[in-house]
Amino acid sequence: MSLTIFPMKKFLATLLLISSASFFNGALAAERLTVIELFTSQGCSSCPPADALLKTMRDRPNMLTLSWPVDYWDRLGWEDTFGKKYHSMRQKAYNKRFQRAGVFTPQMVFDGRLQAVGSKDGEVQKCIIDARAIERPHLTPDIKVNGDTVEFSLEDYADLTMVAVRVVWYLADVDVKIGDGENQGRSLHYTNVVLDTEILEDWDGKAKSFVVDMRKARAMGADHVAVLLQDEYGHGPMVGAAMTTLK
Repeated sequence: MSLTIFPMKKFLATLLLISSASFFNGALAAERLTVIELFTSQGCSSCPPADALLKTMRDRPNMLTLSWPVDYWDRLGWEDTFGKKYHSMRQKAYNKRFQRAGVFTPQMVFDGRLQAVGSKDGEVQKCIIDARAIERPHLTPDIKVNGDTVEFSLEDYADLTMVAVRVVWYLADVDVKIGDGENQGRSLHYTNVVLDTEILEDWDGKAKSFVVDMRKARAMGADHVAVLLQDEYGHGPMVGAAMTTLK
């Protein structure tokens, strides 16, 4: 009897999760971006399923997905072609806030508030629903590409104190042939790979405009830019985000 009941409970729970996801996706069709960050590595055999999952979410409404390749698995024999020390530091800062003892891959972070194993679809979908249900400021920078610069403006928002204004340059799609390490011999596809990032300033909530030179980012191969507004020195909860292509 129990063997029959358990699968039915599992089925109903899954059905409820899918229904809830559909409800929230529809209700937020014209709402804020949910920022989903994946900490991944070309040298991690557990990461390809998470990389593939991130790709499926990229074109869903109201989502900004970013891949942050870390460098701490380079010691396993393959140096990640996009791995950077800062990406690892960003992940460590998140996990310190989450009161986790260490870091792991693949890890997804949702709006800087929740985290999950990036390859576990059920956990990921639940975190998306939970992150979207959290009330937070809804700030959407107005981004425009003008020649060799990216311009964006922030409207006055009196309820904020100091929020980091971060620019993220990223590459939408890239295939990498892995020559060593745990994924040796595999050709892996990556989406929305972060190539460069910087914090422009700590914003005080007063209306302001920014102009950022994008020639360096273009030379690196970036074809998109995102602006993240984030508490706690740029590693806390998201309060706003926007993105655009580099035309």
